[in-house]
Amino acid sequence: MHPDLFSIGPLTLHAYGTALAISFLLGLLFARYRARTRGIEERDVFDLFQLIIISAIVGSRILFVVFHLDAYEGRWLHMFSLWEGGLTLYGGILLCFLTSWLFMSKRKISFLGMADVMTPSIGLGIMITRIGCFLNGCCYGLPTHSHLGVCFPPHSEANRTALSLLARNNEFLEAGACATIHPAQLYSSLGGLIILAVLLLLERKGRPVGFTFANFLFVYGLHRFSVDQFRYYEEVMRVLGLSVNQWLSIGFIISSILLHVFLARARRTASQAVPVDTVNEE
Repeated sequence: MHPDLFSIGPLTLHAYGTALAISFLLGLLFARYRARTRGIEERDVFDLFQLIIISAIVGSRILFVVFHLDAYEGRWLHMFSLWEGGLTLYGGILLCFLTSWLFMSKRKISFLGMADVMTPSIGLGIMITRIGCFLNGCCYGLPTHSHLGVCFPPHSEANRTALSLLARNNEFLEAGACATIHPAQLYSSLGGLIILAVLLLLERKGRPVGFTFANFLFVYGLHRFSVDQFRYYEEVMRVLGLSVNQWLSIGFIISSILLHVFLARARRTASQAVPVDTVNEE
């Protein structure tokens, strides 16, 4: 675990912040390239990305705080202390969808068309940012005895939590020992790469507007639901045995199916339309 990459005097370069910045930069460049091939103005992509950066951070923080209000009782200003950690990605994605829709409605840009351009960048961002999570030691997984398990430093929150969970199951390790846990951050990083690859492969042939976005909703929902099976969450983040993010993932999958049905019906309607010949009277 290396939360700090290096320091130069009073300036410290944090692993998570660096990964987040790199993911936004590469995501912007990738989206700009895709926009050129789809007749979308680069200016609109740049302006939207500024909103996305703000919405992603604010939305992620809001969703985390909502489910951890007790931790901020009596210290409400700490809700704005992003450097203390505490972001939930789904909150950022949902707020990005809302602000993007409002932005594109105002500029009269196709939401689905822009979403097709942008969503592969989310997969790219997840792949990079989750490596930062791994180095930072956040978003860790559950204890495991499999060969995939990794050890975090004995003093880390991840190791302390794992030891506590093992103790509940009457599994005790020696003082200062290291418990092996699922590297959920790396599972998620690999999932981001898979999301990116799947979206790009499926759109290689001519597809209707909205097809890539619909696929993103499905693939991301499936990815997040699967990874959360191995990730640790406090009980406050669980409802009826599933994490809040898993319930949101189910919503994404259902939304994907509904959008695909809508797109299929729209294509059928367009193909069945009979052109009306214009009759020229002499």
